[in-house]
This record gives sequence, C-alpha cells and structure tokens, in this order.
Amino acid sequence: MRRLVNLPEVRQAELRLHYPWLRAVAWNEGDLPNHVNGLAVSVFDHWLTRDESNELLENVPLDEQEIRTARHAKFCALLVAGTPVLSFAFRRRAHDRTIFREFTSSEVLYEYCTPNGGKTLKHRQFQVVLPELGFAFFESWDDTHHFYFNNRASIDIIRQWAGQCGLYLLDNG
Repeated sequence: MRRLVNLPEVRQAELRLHYPWLRAVAWNEGDLPNHVNGLAVSVFDHWLTRDESNELLENVPLDEQEIRTARHAKFCALLVAGTPVLSFAFRRRAHDRTIFREFTSSEVLYEYCTPNGGKTLKHRQFQVVLPELGFAFFESWDDTHHFYFNNRASIDIIRQWAGQCGLYLLDNG
C-alpha cells in the first residue's frame, strides 16, 4: 500500500514558488536564506549551553525521555489535527527539484509526524511542510524541533499548541 501520493503538477508548482529555500534549510547549507526565519519548539525553556547539553542530553533516564517524547508527540498530534501536512522529497540527479506529496491516510500521517516517526518512510527524522501556515517543520534528535518560514503571522497558533503540551518556543534569530 502506498503511503504517499504526489500532488498535481499545478499544486507542485505553487508550493515550489512558496518554498524556494526548502532544500537549503533541509540540507543545512550554511546560514538561513534571506527572509527565512527559524523558530524551535523544545522541552527546554532556553537554548542550552555546551555544559547543559552534556548534562541534559546524554544518558537521559528512560522515564525522563518518555516524558519529553510524549510532549512532542502531543504537539505533533495537535499540529496534524489543526492544519494540512505534506511530505516532500528532492528528486533528479542534483536533487534540485522538490516534490510535494500528501499522505494516503490520517493513520500514515500520524505515524510519520511523531517523534522517531521518520523511520516509517526510511528517513532519519520527519520533515514536512504546513502550507496553510507557510511553515516547514523538521524533527531533530535533541528534544527540540524546528520551524522555518517567511511570514511570522502564524506563530501564535504554534505558541498555543506548544503551551498546551508543556513545550517552549525558542527564536533562532
């Protein structure tokens, strides 16, 4: 059973125009492109120092990691329930063509867009776009996930969902 289907070409073209910076962000190609902002949702209320990272991210007790994972899972569930979510991939030899895909069922979407859910599609972490909000959303390994966007207009809903889950918003800039 297919888990994803490509969007129609007209919609693909619209999304490529809206997310021309997606590859640079996804592949972490240096500084953020002009006019792209970053925001993180985290179990931590501030950016960790090197010493804090060593203390809080290494050898995390299982019960504490389960709490952190549950907070992110709840956040992802609110996000998936509150706005359309699309997957994307880079194609062609130079990986210079973004292909946007929709999930074939809500079950597949919920399975993918949850902590460690990227493995369902053989990805290290999940990476999606939220076209109605204008965000790209990336899972990270350090209990902090990242949003990238051009327009800050939709931040309030992200802040609301984070607050409901015991998570914090951290500005990347």
